[in-house]
Amino acid sequence: MMVIFYLLFSYLVGSIPFGFLISKIFGKNILEIGWKKTSASNVMRNVGLIPGILAGLLDVGKGYFVVWLGQKFYFSPLVLILAAFLAVVGHNWSLYLKFAGGRGIGTFLGALIALSPKITLYSILFCLPFILFWNASIATILFLLSNLTLPYFLKEGNLVSLFTFISLFPIFLKRLSPIKEIFPLKEKKKLIRNRLLFDNDEWQGAKIKKFFQKYVH
Repeated sequence: MMVIFYLLFSYLVGSIPFGFLISKIFGKNILEIGWKKTSASNVMRNVGLIPGILAGLLDVGKGYFVVWLGQKFYFSPLVLILAAFLAVVGHNWSLYLKFAGGRGIGTFLGALIALSPKITLYSILFCLPFILFWNASIATILFLLSNLTLPYFLKEGNLVSLFTFISLFPIFLKRLSPIKEIFPLKEKKKLIRNRLLFDNDEWQGAKIKKFFQKYVH
């Protein structure tokens, strides 16, 4: 019973829509602006820098808290992974917002920090150049891929790899949303590609290319 309660609690904690609540404090409904998700990046761009940072930190915090709590109760690694996964699912499909939500990356990151600070650090360092010079969405994909492979090279076991693998489904499914807009599939191949790669309906160029186009002649 304790395990079931803990897993349910993990989903409910993940469902806390910090991006939505913080945006409401600033007089905006984040589900009606930008890309209509509770993601910290959406809050940052369409509400403000400070609200976006705060939402991001709280999203990371809830992912970390769920795993930390399970560790304190000495739950098995598989239970911890499932709890972390449910926190990501809760963030993406919040019970409190009629199953609207964000993209899950912040909550995923928080859980990852609790599971393995070492792998988290290496993954962030690996992806940092791509964030700065290429594209944050591409960097996110590389970040996820690095968490699939780094545990093997660092001999950290398969805990992080398994958590990352099962989290790919809610993260990329949310990138495709709203799903109804991509049907019929044969006519929306470019839209599917752009959403999966760039989390955007349009093709996104590299930051470094945009910099040279703007400042270097």
